[in-house]
Amino acid sequence: MMMRLRQWANSIHAHMLAMAFGVIAILTLFSLSVLFLIHPSEKTPVSIYEISRLMRGQPILRDAPVLHIRTQASAPRAMTDPSERLLARMLADRLRLPPAHVLLYLNDGDQKRYEQFSREIALYGRDGQVDPFIVGTFTAAAQQPSGQWRIVTREARAPGTIWNLTGQDTLLFGLLFIIPLSMWFSARLTRPIRSFAAAAERLGAGNEAAPVPVEGPTEIRMAARSINDMQARIARFVQERTSVVGAIAHDLRTPLSRLHFHLAAAPDPIRTAAQEEIRQMEQLISTTLDFVDNESRPRLMEPLDLGLLVEGLVDDFADMGHAVTIADVVTITIHGDMILLRRLFTNLIDNAVKYGDAAHIMVRIEGMMAVVEVADTGPGMSQDHLSRAFEPFFRGEPSRNRRTGGVGLGLSIVQSAAQAHGGHVILASQAKGGLRASVYLPLPG
Repeated sequence: MMMRLRQWANSIHAHMLAMAFGVIAILTLFSLSVLFLIHPSEKTPVSIYEISRLMRGQPILRDAPVLHIRTQASAPRAMTDPSERLLARMLADRLRLPPAHVLLYLNDGDQKRYEQFSREIALYGRDGQVDPFIVGTFTAAAQQPSGQWRIVTREARAPGTIWNLTGQDTLLFGLLFIIPLSMWFSARLTRPIRSFAAAAERLGAGNEAAPVPVEGPTEIRMAARSINDMQARIARFVQERTSVVGAIAHDLRTPLSRLHFHLAAAPDPIRTAAQEEIRQMEQLISTTLDFVDNESRPRLMEPLDLGLLVEGLVDDFADMGHAVTIADVVTITIHGDMILLRRLFTNLIDNAVKYGDAAHIMVRIEGMMAVVEVADTGPGMSQDHLSRAFEPFFRGEPSRNRRTGGVGLGLSIVQSAAQAHGGHVILASQAKGGLRASVYLPLPG
């Protein structure tokens, strides 16, 4: 029972539930903190009479938390707004001070209420009951008998303060907390999934891959164990298949040697025909053993100059009288197995010479990949044959393979060698005829 409970607690379902509860808890705590910890000040109107009390140092019933009172010797700046001058005169009357000794500064909203103030004075002024009020932030200054200026500033919260933002944009503030939490949960949840997907992709591409890490939720652990078991079974199957093919190819050499001996006394026509068949069988065996060697030989990865390697192979083919050319060679250093890469490019150049009569090679850099292109001018391959060209023992058109003695393993060796270096091979028919093989090998990071 406890085992099943622990497995469920580590499952994707449990992780998603935990994330949902976490988000709900954070939003709830955030809302409660806004309601109980932040006490906003209201935009309470303050009348001219109340401002006069503040200037005398007398208390009023409101706005004490947002009042700032100070004194200074120098006179404040002059008033420039009609509303300010109008209300300053009324405040001077309340304080029984000369108008020049009282200044009042309003915010933009109250400055625009001049017409309202004027109508209120016109309507209530005869009764002596006029007492306009100010809604926003204001600063009142009155010169005292000592010559000091008493300055009172009332601050009113405007749109854009912390309270308005939390009240109007609660979702935005909530996301500031939810997004980091969700990213952390998602990263923790998807990290083993990404490792699992990468391992499956390597396995699907035929690359040798390390076992998938058995970590993460229960479902991912189960899948990782399954793919590791499958990978081990496939590796054993490939190894057994390769061993069987290699053993058969190796053991065939002995009877072929005896056939050579028995044919020594045969008539010339029979001996010539039989020796040609034996030669083809020996080539098949040699190519098969190369294929087995590619699959089973440990890789010796070391820094090497790819351009120099390809250029050396081109020189070898040219010395044998083949029409092989190479464009300007650039220095490209990669990490690779010298034997495996020589076999890869030898097969491509040999195919181009056999099937296309000539080969043209280019070596370049494309992004973070080194690219070697081998192009010929032969008949090319059909789209159906291109899709199967890398299958072991697959032969294209009989005229190509029978005449040259191909056995259908050359391109399989090329693909296997490229994948062993973390690269790949692309075959494409050229518009003007011929086949182009492009080998992509990763550059050192």
